[in-house]
Amino acid sequence: MTRISADQMERGPVLYHAVSSYQLLEVLLHRFLFHPRERAVLLLPDFIVDKYPQYRRLARRRFFDEVRLFPYLRIPHGDEAQVAADAERACRELLPLPLAAFSGVYVAGAHFYFSLCLIRQGVPFYFFEDAAGMLSRAESLYQGLHKVYPLHADIARRYGLFDGSAPGVRGIYCLKRAQSIDVSGPLYQDFAVEEALEALPPRRRRALTRLFLRRRIHTGARAVLLTQHLANLGIVSPAQQRALYEGLRDGPLRGIPLVIKPHPDDTLDYAALFPGADVLRTPFPSELLPYVFHRKPPELYTFSSTGAENLRRHFIIHQFGRDPYAVPPRFDPGQLGLSAPDRRPPAPGAP
Repeated sequence: MTRISADQMERGPVLYHAVSSYQLLEVLLHRFLFHPRERAVLLLPDFIVDKYPQYRRLARRRFFDEVRLFPYLRIPHGDEAQVAADAERACRELLPLPLAAFSGVYVAGAHFYFSLCLIRQGVPFYFFEDAAGMLSRAESLYQGLHKVYPLHADIARRYGLFDGSAPGVRGIYCLKRAQSIDVSGPLYQDFAVEEALEALPPRRRRALTRLFLRRRIHTGARAVLLTQHLANLGIVSPAQQRALYEGLRDGPLRGIPLVIKPHPDDTLDYAALFPGADVLRTPFPSELLPYVFHRKPPELYTFSSTGAENLRRHFIIHQFGRDPYAVPPRFDPGQLGLSAPDRRPPAPGAP
């Protein structure tokens, strides 16, 4: 990864937008590595407060100079004109400068309504894929959102906010090795969260980890189970999601001491489903798993979580599927098949 240049250090503030846990980690790392000496403002969704009530520490600890909450919960899904007008009003009220005055705008979660402000004002911006490998699955991302918020999904697809084809996109940050489309052109910038975390000084990495978890985790588990919020995305029903993990419990994972890392938006009761397993109840980005244990389990199991893409240097990965949106409508847990594990050894010196 290239570092910030001297002329960039003298420019004005930069603006970041993030929605998910992964995206929050992503923009934190980008800010540390590319804009460490510039003022930086972060926009988070107002609904993140329930998940990360400690979000104010981002400013108190100088990870960002200002953190503002974009009022997504107060924007009704009426029609495009109303949505755009509400979003632009929020920008005017929230931001310390007009959008065009920022020296750089970096948007993760670009399919959310903030991006309409940039498009309508002709402000160029950098686009981050929604999750590792999801740039190649833009249509699947659209379909999942459309089941819950059809207007939102249709507006985002119309403006190219799932695949980075939106007007004004200067560059697309994605994990290139996780893509199934051609990302060889100059528009595409390779951004691997796993490598970015390794590139941080240990003290900075510890400070970032403690933003989410105050103490390291003690567990005697042999493996991590990384879950997905399939029902919340509308991919399967809650009953189907439960059947999926019951199939894992009674089949491939039977007898394996587990520590379970639920997706931050996953609401399934894994403590009841996996008696005896350690369930991590505090939400944090799964990409931090290599740094949160006193004694790290060597293996990781997942159905098809995109989070596994940024853990391959640190765990032996077992995946039950490759596409998180490919669960059959009538899921039969007896059809589960365990793929050959990725047995690449952890990087030298990895925890």
